[in-house]
This record gives sequence, C-alpha cells and structure tokens, in this order.
Amino acid sequence: MNMTKKMLYPLLFTLVALFVFSPLAHASERTLNIFHTNDIHATFDDFGKVSAYIHQQREAEEHVLYLDAGDFASGNPVVDLNYGKPMIDVFNLAGLDAFTIGNHEFDYGQRYLQENIEDSSFPWLGANVDTLDTDVTNPDPYTIIDVNGLSVALLGITQAPPATAPANVVGMEFDTDYVATALAYQDELEAEADVIIALTHIGYDQDRRLAESVDYFDLIIGAHSHTTLNQPVIVNGTPIAQTGSNLRNIGELELLYDDEAAEVTSVAGQLTSVSSLTDVDEAVQAVIDGYKEEMEDVLGKVVGYSNTGLTRDGRYTSDAPLGNFWTDAMRDFADADIALTNNGGLRDSIPAGDVTLNDIYKIEPFANEIMVIEMTGEAIEEVIAFSYSRDNRNQIDLQTSGLHYEIITGMTGSYLDSNLTVAGEVIDPEATYKVAVADYIGTGGSGYNFDGEVLQETVGLMTAAMEQYALSLTENGQALDYTSEGRISLKVDPTAPNPGEIIGSTNTGLYSINKLKQDVGIGNLYTDALREKTNSDFALLNGSSVTGEIPPGEITDRQIESLDSFGNTIVMVETTGKRIKEVILDQANYRNGVDLQTSGLTYTLIPADSGFADVVILLENGEPIDESTTYTVAYNDYMHGAAFYNLGTVMDDAIGPVWQSVVDYVSAQTEPINYVEGSRITIEGRDIEEPSGTLTVAQALANNSGVHPVIGYIVGSINNNQPIIGEGVHAPSNLLIADDPNETDRTKMLPVQLVNQTPVRNGLNLVNNPDNLGSYVRITGSLEAYFGTPGMRSPSDYAFIEEPEVPGEPGEPEPPICVYESWNSNDIYTAGDRVEHDGVFFEAQWWTQGENPNDSGTWDVWQKIAECEEIPEGPQEWHAKTIYTAGDRVLHDGQLFEAKWWTQGENPNDSGQWDVWKKIIDPEHIPEGPDEWKAETIYTAGDRVLHEGQLFEAKWWTQGENPNNSGQWDVWKKLNE
Repeated sequence: MNMTKKMLYPLLFTLVALFVFSPLAHASERTLNIFHTNDIHATFDDFGKVSAYIHQQREAEEHVLYLDAGDFASGNPVVDLNYGKPMIDVFNLAGLDAFTIGNHEFDYGQRYLQENIEDSSFPWLGANVDTLDTDVTNPDPYTIIDVNGLSVALLGITQAPPATAPANVVGMEFDTDYVATALAYQDELEAEADVIIALTHIGYDQDRRLAESVDYFDLIIGAHSHTTLNQPVIVNGTPIAQTGSNLRNIGELELLYDDEAAEVTSVAGQLTSVSSLTDVDEAVQAVIDGYKEEMEDVLGKVVGYSNTGLTRDGRYTSDAPLGNFWTDAMRDFADADIALTNNGGLRDSIPAGDVTLNDIYKIEPFANEIMVIEMTGEAIEEVIAFSYSRDNRNQIDLQTSGLHYEIITGMTGSYLDSNLTVAGEVIDPEATYKVAVADYIGTGGSGYNFDGEVLQETVGLMTAAMEQYALSLTENGQALDYTSEGRISLKVDPTAPNPGEIIGSTNTGLYSINKLKQDVGIGNLYTDALREKTNSDFALLNGSSVTGEIPPGEITDRQIESLDSFGNTIVMVETTGKRIKEVILDQANYRNGVDLQTSGLTYTLIPADSGFADVVILLENGEPIDESTTYTVAYNDYMHGAAFYNLGTVMDDAIGPVWQSVVDYVSAQTEPINYVEGSRITIEGRDIEEPSGTLTVAQALANNSGVHPVIGYIVGSINNNQPIIGEGVHAPSNLLIADDPNETDRTKMLPVQLVNQTPVRNGLNLVNNPDNLGSYVRITGSLEAYFGTPGMRSPSDYAFIEEPEVPGEPGEPEPPICVYESWNSNDIYTAGDRVEHDGVFFEAQWWTQGENPNDSGTWDVWQKIAECEEIPEGPQEWHAKTIYTAGDRVLHDGQLFEAKWWTQGENPNDSGQWDVWKKIIDPEHIPEGPDEWKAETIYTAGDRVLHEGQLFEAKWWTQGENPNNSGQWDVWKKLNE
C-alpha cells in the first residue's frame, strides 16, 4: 500500500497550504471516515452527545471508525472514585473500535487497570509496552480492523516511561525508542493492511519526530500534549491529528483510498466542537446520570468556604494559593516540619465560594498518598536544586509548607544557588527534618530522589488530608483564604558568570540567527568539532540542531551543553557525493533556505523561480565534489534516523554526544574561536548577513521584522494600555526600551513582550526588578507588531551590557583626535572601531572583515566620522547610501525634508509606507498659528492643529487619525485655549 507513498510527498506539500480536497471520489476510490478523541480525562458529562454523533455517522457512511488515543482517566471524581469503570461503560456503548493506553490509565493501580482491560469490548494497544510477569494483560501492539472490506491497521505507541506513580508500573517495561518500535512492525503491517495508522500517546513533538523518521504511516492520531489541531498538520508527507483535551472537540478525518493504486491518495480533517452537538444517546446518558447520582451525596459535601478561591496560577514562578493550602494540609496531616508536592499534581483550581469534596477530588484525581521521609538539610537543598533545573526546564516545580526557598539564577535562567529557611531560620545542612511528600515524587516519579530514611510509606491519601484540614479550619471559624505569600521566589544575578568551567573564548561571538541564509558561527563550530572528533572528510548538521548564541567573551562547558536541548549523538557514515548533493538540495527546497551547516566543503544554492534549481559544492581545495566518489561524513543520530537526511552505511555510532565533541574541540583551541559567516555557504544573488544582527531601538522600529538582538535602555512599561515612563505602577508582562535613557516620546520606544514563566520575564520585569529601570540591555526576540506599533515578541534571551562611553563632562565633549590605524583587509572590526583609509576617517557600524570602507556593501558597515570631516553649514543634499536618523535634515530637488525614523536609500519624495521623510516648509512661508489638520501629514508629540474650528495637540506620533476620533490611543488632546 505504501510502495509509492514517497511519490505523493510533492503533491501533499503543494496541498498543505489549503489542505482542502475534493469531496468527489473517483470510481476506484473508497472513503474512510475516522472519528477520534484523546485526553478526555474523565470529562464524560457530554459523552452522550459524542456517542449519538458517532452512531449517526455509522448509519450515514460506509466505512467508519471511532478511535481514542488515551488518557480517559484522572480528572473527574465520579470516574476516578470508580477507578475508571464509568468511562469503559460509555466507550463500550459508543462502539469504540480501538484505544491506545495513556499514562494516566495506570493511575488506578494494576488491579483496576486489569479490570478495565477485561471489561472493555475494544482492544487496548501499546506496541512498546510489556507487562511481563505482572497480573496485567499485555496490550496488543496493533490491531487490524476490516471496515466493510477495507483493512485498517492501528499501531499503538504509549509514552515511555508513563508519567504515573512508579508503584503503578512496577514489573513492567516500556521501550522509549518510538521510531524503532514503529519500524519493527513495518513489514507485517504493510503486508496485511490497506491503510496504516499510528494511534499514539506520546505528544505532538514526538509525533512530529515519528513522522520525520518513519514514512509508512498514512496518518498519525496523537494525544498526551493536549494539542488542538483544527486540521491535520503534514510532516514529511504524514498528516498528524489531535483534538486538544477534556472532550472539547471530536476529530473528524476523511481518507481517500485508491483501490487501483492500492494507496491513500488524500487526507482531510477538521474538529467539531462537542458543545455544538445537540442529539444525545439516551443509553449512554443514563449510565452517566446513574454514576453521578450515586456519587452526589459523597461529593456534594461542603468542607469549607473560600473568599479568595484557591488558584494554581503562578505555580511555575512562585508559590501558588492552592499549593500553599495543599502543602499546609499535608504538613498538618503528617505532623511534619516540611511538606512538598509537585506542580504536575495540581490539576485544577478551586473557585471562590463553597468548597466541596468534588472540588478536592478534581484538583487531585490521582489518589496520591503522603509519604514521610527524614532528610538532612543538605538533601533537601539537593531536591530543591533538582526541582528547578530538571530536564533543563528552569522553572519552579515544588510547592511548599514549612520551608521557604529562593532560587538564584544567572542571566540565562540556569540554576546557580538557593537560599532555604525553615521557621525563619537558615536551613542546617547537617540537621534532620521530617518531610511529607507526595508518594509520586517520593518514589522516584519525574526523576526525584528524596534521599533519607522513609519513616512512613503512607500516612493516607492527599484528598483525605485536604478534606480534614479544610474541615478543621472551618470549625475554627476560618475561611479557606490563601494568596501567594512569598514562600517561593526567584532572583536573577546579572553579574553571575556562565555556569561551568571556562574552556575557551570568542571575540566576535558565535550566532545562529542567519542559519537559513548562510553558514553561521554556531554551525561552523559544531561541524568543525564533529569532523575533528571523527577525522571524517565532511561534517553536516541540520538547522534545528544549530540554535542559540555565544556572545563575545569566555565560553564554558555547561554553556555548550545547554545549547544542545536534544542530546543528539554522533554517527559517522560512508556516502557518495551524489547523495550529499541530493540531501543538501532537497532540504534547502523543503526549508526554503539553507538547512545543512558544513565543515570540509562549501556550497552555493542556485535559486529558481520557486525554491532552488541546483547547488554547487566545492571541496576545501576549490575543486567540485565528485558525485561518484565515496566520502566519510559525520552527522547526528537524529539525521541518520530520518530517511530524508540519511546518507548511507554506518561506520561508527558509538562516538558520544555532539555537545561533548564541541567541548573537546573548544578546549583544544589556543586562540579565540572566531568565524566569518557566509564564507562556507551562500545563496547566489543574496548578500551576506551581519552575524549578530544587533540593532538599535531606532533601527528595530524602522525595520520591524526577523529575529534580532536589540540594545537600549529600559525606560518603562505599558500598564492597562497606558505607557508608564520612569517610576510608577508597571506591568510584569512587558517593557519599553529606547536609545536614550531619558526618552519620553513613545514613538521612539520599542515595546518588548515578557512571556510568562520565562527567564527573560523573571529577570527583566519591573514589578519584581524595579532597579532595572534605566539599565542598558540587549534583548533578542522576534521583531513584529506589539501594542499596535513596531515591537518585539517572544524574546529568547537578554544580557545587561555596559553603557556606551561619553567622553568628557556633559556639555564639554572632548575634541576628537583624528589619528587612527590604517584599515587592514585581514583584520576583524566590530561596531565602534575607527580606521583611516585613503585619507578619510571611518567608524565601523557592524562586525566586518575585508569590506573596503569606500565600498562597504549593502549594509554600509563603514560610516565617515562626522567630527573628523569638514561639514558645511545647513542641510546637505540627500544621498542614497547615507544612513539618517530621526531629526536629520536634507535637501532634495530643492525641497527641505526631515527624517522621522532611521532610514537609508528611501527617496524623500517617495519614502515608503512609513513616511520616514517629512517635508519641511520654508519658515518664511509658515503662516502664524496652527495649520488646519491634514490626513496625509505626519504629526509628532506637541504639534498643534486646527480642525473644525477647534485646537488640538498631538500626544504621540500620528498620521491620518482624525482629531475628533483619534482611536484607542487618544493621540489628539483638545485644548481649551
């Protein structure tokens, strides 16, 4: 069935933008209609609607399947207190055809897992699950269903290991290699089925990796990540579908199968909101209502009242109100000094009002129990350090009672240290403390190690502790009112060095920003390291493996390790020049730009009307690569496992991690590591980009696209849509930066989004860091509209940098000394370096090497030094190659113009959509008093106009906004004078 699937990839790629397929099938085609759900999490109140809808579709269509991708359990006490049986009952009535086991199906323990499997009228799937000698029936790896003559294979893959309490999976094994699992069944599934579907519970990111590495699936239906895909997403020719979670949607897919070609020719899909359905399956609804009535008396019990509500919001950056109540209940129940529980266990919030047992079971649906462990202060410190830094998450994970802790991080958000206190006293590393913990983490869940003596394996259920504690507060006349109390805090140390041992340095910095356009510093470093490690002819790395930046300065080993979030290992293979050329060109066309970074060869992509027509590859000696010659190549295991990157036969795959080879390579260098970007990879006809892409605020405002670092002063924020400049009530979610620390003009400020739960927000926001006001920073992010103006979104990193030096005392600048070294084409220059060339003095605006100051390219990296030039009085004629900034005046065609923004090459008579040039009227011809407002004129703060007999003054930059209706910003203010 999949013999010709690769031939379909180009067709699928051309259709992906619209993803609309004709509903008219050819005579040889059959339509398979699939309805699917995932991550229901016991939200079964509306399942009667889903069941009715599926039965209706079975009556209307010839080939119908209903599938679920796992995690029906944990989330609703009606279901959870009955150990999942209510969901099994409604699945059976709805006619579920197949189910992949999710991680939460293990939550009830092995006894109830087995009962649920036995009670199901549908197969449970899990190709990478082996229950071994436990009493649990092993799930089938796959099932093949005959759908009215169309054979459909469903392969199940489960999260490995499943995120559940370790005790729930004792004695079982889980294969973590999802790709290997899928490939192991390829031959038999292709031999037995017309259509092959992966029904997975591994998360959207892992589904994408699966699609990139395995090409025989006609469709992947996923779960676990709660991702809402309104239509299937095509990855490497394979559609991926997922509905979100909690039964908000039911997925609908339509596959066309061509009998003559024996293959799936198209896949289309959409989501249907369950709330939009009206018909109800009465048999299913009767089951739901019956279970709810049985539990009503138990769950309706009121245990307290809360004026504030108990929210879990904020749990990743501090203590949350719900976390404080929860851990207080644990500590009281266990009579402990300290109580700790993980954020992943806080499944919901409790609103203000009566608090019932139903609320308690909703926030804790896992039936977790409380362990008590005697631990030293040192062991507790180690747990706190792990909790923040585990899996490089760099976020709070443990809520606390009895213990207060402060996490100290560096500029990148990496853990540096912590300060712990118990009962107001600094924790004693050698003293012992009685610690109550959730048994999920206490027994090793999420990688935790609570080192100490287990005093009690369980003192009871979490839910029982919270019920008892709530009742005791209520009996004492206390409401269940909690806030964030400062039990947990984050502190950024801007002076902290990069963590790890210093192993080298770089003068120029190493960047990845331009990796779609050329070779980049990070890519050159990584590929050189791989080639050195393996002594191979060449090294290649895909773009997604080359990320981040290393600023100028020292380089540490942990800094290198932190850049490699995937943990890829090195593979060396034999291949041909022809295959290397195929992969470079195919991936360039797929990415619409450079994909593979290289060492040992250079290449130039030749553009076509669409994509690239060819690639010219040269060896280091300048000769063309021989397509028939065999070469050795080093790359990573991800690339080797992906069919579209795979180069050939493995020679060695036990070389070690990519990042370790980079550390070894940097450590061996005796000179700073500097690269000239664009020297290995180019696109014909396109200019080389400056490595760091660093912009001033004015430049970022004028060129608001792409990902760039921007330098500027923090001058304020926007709170409730109002700019707050200087001191005031600031917002935690954004900043305003400007080129001048005393700037007051909003139009000269760049608003920067501070995304919640990120190191950038933790380190920069003015609410928690008021001393940052006025600081000079470099922030890297996506330049795009924010707050309705040019701005920056989703910043990835930042650094405080030294302010530019201003010579002499204010008002008394030192006279320039125009004596500089002569320009040398072999030297590397960075912004601010000054040189003499042909009797003229120049200053570098960017990083540059080999660019003649008299002809410095598209970017005009060299600018003449104004104070070293004889500048005639008054405005000069406009020049296309000169860079102008706001306030500069020029003459053009006999007319005077003033620049409103950073600009270069924009003719004042036609200055683009931003109208960067404003025509200045000769002062002798300016009438007295304000002019009448004109829609085409650009006004700035302080300009006054007349409109319909009324005087107005502009408060911001504006054009075309009628003073009588000046929009949400109220840019015009009416004056009474």
